[in-house]
Amino acid sequence: MSPAPTRGSARSEATKQRLFLAAVELIGQRGADAVTVDEIAAAAGVAKGTVYYNFGSKQELVQQLLRYGMGLVMARLLGEADDGARRPPSQDPLAEVRGMVRRALEFIDEYPAFVRLWLGEQWRADGAWQALLSDMRSEVIAEIEAAVRRIDAVQPLRAGLTPGGVAVALFGAAFVTGMDRAAFNPQRDLDEAAESVLALVRGALEKR
Repeated sequence: MSPAPTRGSARSEATKQRLFLAAVELIGQRGADAVTVDEIAAAAGVAKGTVYYNFGSKQELVQQLLRYGMGLVMARLLGEADDGARRPPSQDPLAEVRGMVRRALEFIDEYPAFVRLWLGEQWRADGAWQALLSDMRSEVIAEIEAAVRRIDAVQPLRAGLTPGGVAVALFGAAFVTGMDRAAFNPQRDLDEAAESVLALVRGALEKR
């Protein structure tokens, strides 16, 4: 068992959290290249040297920020408990995917700036974090594809469709729906939004 954090270490973690939140908000709005360490420090209410003390450089801060956010995404997508225990597969695979979609929309509700950062940097051809972002995307889509395969085992996909292709479509639909809801339709019911995304999967299934 790891030792309990000291007051100093707890303070350091709180400082890191403030830096993460400040950086993701600024970078999510304007892009990593346009934001300076001075701006991140000012938004977090800390000295510029604190950023370098905790992360070494702005690039390292952004890289750790992306990894941190990725951990949040995966935990939410998989419905992990606070102790990290993974939710067992549902007996109803379609309901399992619906839960994944709804939790993804909830995540976007809570962390819209991180999602803007992730999706914005992901499509930059010359982005400094392409390899990391590509790995993140692949990991998320692999989990969605595994869930779609469980649906396919119970009710086959229509001819010509693949679990991988449906997973990519679901990934895009969930994040676009979530960001549209956060930016333009915050009053839209979360369950209705989730059902709209799930309609993509229902339409991909062979008719019984």
